[in-house]
Amino acid sequence: MEKNNLFLHKTKISSDMNFFDGHYFSLYHSSPEFRGESHHVPIYYGIQYNHAGKLWLQIDHGERFEVEGAYVFITHPNAFFEYGNAPGESRHHNFLCSYGERVEEYVKSGLLPIDNLHPLRKVRNPERFLETMLRIMSLLRHAAPVVPPRAVLLYEDLLLQIQESEPDGPPVPAFQEEYFGHLVSEVRRHPERGWEFCSEARRRNLTPAHFRRLFKAVSGLPPQQFLIQCRLQQAASLLVGTGEPVGVIAERVGIGNEFYFSRLFKAKYRISPLEYRREFAGRY
Repeated sequence: MEKNNLFLHKTKISSDMNFFDGHYFSLYHSSPEFRGESHHVPIYYGIQYNHAGKLWLQIDHGERFEVEGAYVFITHPNAFFEYGNAPGESRHHNFLCSYGERVEEYVKSGLLPIDNLHPLRKVRNPERFLETMLRIMSLLRHAAPVVPPRAVLLYEDLLLQIQESEPDGPPVPAFQEEYFGHLVSEVRRHPERGWEFCSEARRRNLTPAHFRRLFKAVSGLPPQQFLIQCRLQQAASLLVGTGEPVGVIAERVGIGNEFYFSRLFKAKYRISPLEYRREFAGRY
């Protein structure tokens, strides 16, 4: 398990919420620029989510899987897991580890999918999946040493999203999948750029409507909406991690109008950029 800045949260749920008993959270972390590898037999059940970048995965020295973009897999006891980045590159890695009787029931029912032969699932709505994971982590940090019932409910929502991520069939033709996967990853990494999706469509000899459909199949959102979401997520990180003025942050993420930026930010996070900074600065 990764050793940098891990959050340890061995707690149990308040006794007045018995219907949520049996679910304990242990380790969790989000690292947008993670570099490194893991080689271990897990103690807990872990939801391992690669939001962006290239990932390789191997279980019990078996087949080596290599993917890029939004994929989730489950680590669990009684198997040897190895996974990491492409050489010299970083990726956006997130994990949330749990144990307890309730978690064992998820495994028995198949809601928490254990499949060493086909361990990776492509996440259909990456932004929603990441936001759910981050909300759980925030709840755990703020409510320690008690696990809030809402964190358990959100965890179950994550499991449902994993089930929904199982593809019915290839959503994008194979010859287009690599291109769109790379494009989505680049937009996530550099949302501040002046992306011209109509130009991208012309370069691929696609109509704007067809380009939009294929992009949405890979990212979970239409191109322009996906770009705005990535810009706002980057802005939220800058608000918490820097003291730069809101106008400067808006420029840095590619939104030149501060008032338009503030309106978009409030529509997504339900509070203004300055309120977000006051609420979360110093807590991450």
